[in-house]
Amino acid sequence: MATNISAITMPKWGIEMTEGTITGWRVKVGDRIERGTEILDVETEKIVNAVESPASGLLRRIIADAGDTLAVGALVGVIADEAVGDAEVARFVDSFVGAVVSFEPESDTPAPVVPAPPGASHESSQSGEEARVSPIARRVAERLGVDLAQVIGTGRNGRISKEDVEAFAARGAGRPPAPAAAPTTSQRVRMSARRVTIARRLLQSKQSIPHFRLDIEVDFGHILRAKRELTEVTGERVTVNDLILRAAALALVQHPMVNAQLDGEEIVQFANADIAIAVAAEAGLVTPIVRDANLKSVLTIAKESRDLIQRARLGTLQRDEISGGSFTISNLGMYGVSRFDAIINAPQVAILAVAASSPRAVVRDGVVTSADVATLTLSMDHRVVDGAVGAQFLVTLKHLLLEPHKL
Repeated sequence: MATNISAITMPKWGIEMTEGTITGWRVKVGDRIERGTEILDVETEKIVNAVESPASGLLRRIIADAGDTLAVGALVGVIADEAVGDAEVARFVDSFVGAVVSFEPESDTPAPVVPAPPGASHESSQSGEEARVSPIARRVAERLGVDLAQVIGTGRNGRISKEDVEAFAARGAGRPPAPAAAPTTSQRVRMSARRVTIARRLLQSKQSIPHFRLDIEVDFGHILRAKRELTEVTGERVTVNDLILRAAALALVQHPMVNAQLDGEEIVQFANADIAIAVAAEAGLVTPIVRDANLKSVLTIAKESRDLIQRARLGTLQRDEISGGSFTISNLGMYGVSRFDAIINAPQVAILAVAASSPRAVVRDGVVTSADVATLTLSMDHRVVDGAVGAQFLVTLKHLLLEPHKL
């Protein structure tokens, strides 16, 4: 194999990533690119990120186009010098075999690929039929009932794209005329690649983790007063969630079994609290992380949270801002939700659901009075966290929320 031919492959960003969707190329065939240049954008379940060129040279082939979803390690393009002939590039593409990707600890390094030597049988990785059809085109064909054998590809070397399949289906080629559609007020919206991956991960978490939950009711009157006072004194915008996050961080370092991740048969306990905030963005749920929250003041947490939430909704977060985390807080109090359960953000072992506070009758010193009470629900992975441990964490958290001056 010529040493001056390099493969561009689908990278692996994080332990959960198994595939990515190309959203666009920044370069075109024939462009000269340098190693480290950002050459295409890939969407995962969390963010859209740029892929850097693994080598310097000319972009000789683009194997996968915008909209194509490929497995980690799959070939998406080829870089080679001018001296390399087109036939040699074609042999490289035909003989390429992506490495089998295993779920290893999170890394920013793209998964390795092992090209087969020129002339090696391509049957070991995919048939000629599979090679000439993009993955997304195959899925569209199945959905539309299109026979791919009848479709003529307009891509490189006759490769069939999603557009080829849709055009074939639109012409009604090879199919009897469809009956007139009945009037309808519904519509079908295809899930984005990010939403599909989020759905898969949530289902996997729900099915594979033995969730159990504990509730505790907390008088939020003290926290609400502290929020107003901080805002008035400092002129900075502070939210209830900022105070809860700070209290949770202090409680987590006192209960390291809750401030943890499960990695195979090992429990990874963290010295500091890296707390993820569940943010509802247009493309789906995003969980940016406030690092070392136990070492930061409420005002610092407020500023960082505000910035992270804004960029989460704009889709401009970086990988290191959403990777890892030792605990997650999901707050739906602003919507008036009285109580809810949250699904654990694996590999973390616990998540806190914060509902809205509302006036409730309580007894103080034998007298019935009113208080702003909220229900906090802690979902835990029973493989790691026992009931008593979770209860002790909630008691610590409640005491901190009742004494916000300690925050």
